[in-house]
Amino acid sequence: MNMVNTFDNFVKFTFSQKEVSLVIAKDKIELANFVKTLESKDFKQVTDISDLFKDIIKPAKIFLVTKDILSKDMYDFVAQYPTGQVEIYDKFNLKSQMVIPTYQGVSIIFIITRESLGKTQASGFRLLEQVGISYQS
Repeated sequence: MNMVNTFDNFVKFTFSQKEVSLVIAKDKIELANFVKTLESKDFKQVTDISDLFKDIIKPAKIFLVTKDILSKDMYDFVAQYPTGQVEIYDKFNLKSQMVIPTYQGVSIIFIITRESLGKTQASGFRLLEQVGISYQS
């Protein structure tokens, strides 16, 4: 089975999960290919916690690309998402934000390179223990 079909199958299983899904790319080139594939499937790229909060209260297909080390806000999001309530401190408005996710019809995928995953894990964030299904080619 080629990578595209395998990745396509993975994406189908990410819907309505009560955990964030994770894609681990071997390098930046593979990461870019994953992004193209998700965009071709009408996934929307989010860049910060505010975007995530807006999109998880309605059916949505979203993904986030981790450039280096996963931020504490994003790690906290991953850890809290399965609980049915996510609360993050908004640094811009200087107050806590809370949202209750709608799981039905929502797909959230975080994409990270192996190198960035290693840095994230070394910084103390146990990302692999917090996510749901994962994909790695």
